[in-house]
Parts: sequence; structure tokens; C-alpha cells
Amino acid sequence: MKLKAILYTSLTAALFSAGAVHAAPVSVSGGTINFEGQVVDAACSVTADADNQTITLDQVQATKLATPGQAAGQQQPFTISLEGCNSTVSANAGVTFNGQADTTTTTALANTAGAGSATNVALQLYGPDGKELGLGTASSTIPLSDGQNVLPFSVDYIATGAAATAGVVSATATFNINYS
Repeated sequence: MKLKAILYTSLTAALFSAGAVHAAPVSVSGGTINFEGQVVDAACSVTADADNQTITLDQVQATKLATPGQAAGQQQPFTISLEGCNSTVSANAGVTFNGQADTTTTTALANTAGAGSATNVALQLYGPDGKELGLGTASSTIPLSDGQNVLPFSVDYIATGAAATAGVVSATATFNINYS
């Protein structure tokens, strides 16, 4: 009887462990990954972190934007990094920015923030030389060296009409790299 009980227990344990080994696989949805890239025939390639940036400007008091054309005087610097540059292909690089132009100050990016947006305010870009850079206009260039290069830019608030009113400011620009 004892032998029968031991045999029964051993057989039952073997069946349960065999069932666990052959359990059906489980698959659970994990999400989506988007991959984007671009092949270029140019002296350099734009680094991934420079391709989709968000530049956060400091708050500005409306009183600093009281007169049309008046910049706030608090330029926020940002860069566009290039990698794998070959200076024998091109000696210099600059950028042309494009985006929705302000209706009053057409060289600046329009405030497209929507509801709750500041009025009479746009965003003015500045090139590597520190001068105002109009939309659709090529920036000044920097000489390229082999390997990594950084193009410096900045952006500032600019008054476009009557005195600015408080609110959110938002704009989007695209850019092209110009080689010479």
C-alpha cells in the first residue's frame, strides 16, 4: 500500500510538472516604436538630438514689449549639431529657417499658441553672427572642421504691433542646412 501511494504521488507530480513545461506562450501588446531617418548626400549629417528640439524661453514681462519691433533683450541660445563632417566636401555650413511668418513682422515666427496666447508678440531668430535672421533667409556660415560641428543660434520675443498682452507664446520652425 505504501509503495502504491509513493508511486501515485510520484506519477501525479510528474504529470503536473510536464503540464507546466508545455504551457501555452502568452503575448501582450507592448506599444509602438516609430523609426525615422534620412539618407543625405552632404558634407555632414544633422545629429538626432538637433533634429527635433524644444527651446524653452524664459518668461518676459509685457512691459518689455511695448513698442513695435522692440525685442525683449533676453535671447535664448540654442544649437544645431552636425556630425561626420568632411571639410573637403564643403568648407562652410549655415541654416535657413522656415515657418509661419508673423503678419506684421514677416521676418519673425508668428505666435501660433491659439487660445490663451499673448498678442502682438512673435519670435525673432538670430544667426551665428548674432544678427536678426529672417525666415527663408540663409544664415551666416561657420567654417566646417572634420567631425563634429555646432552652429549657434538664438531666439527672442519681439513686439509686433501695439503693446504686447500676457499669454502663451509658441511657434514652430523647420530648417535646412546650407553648405558652401
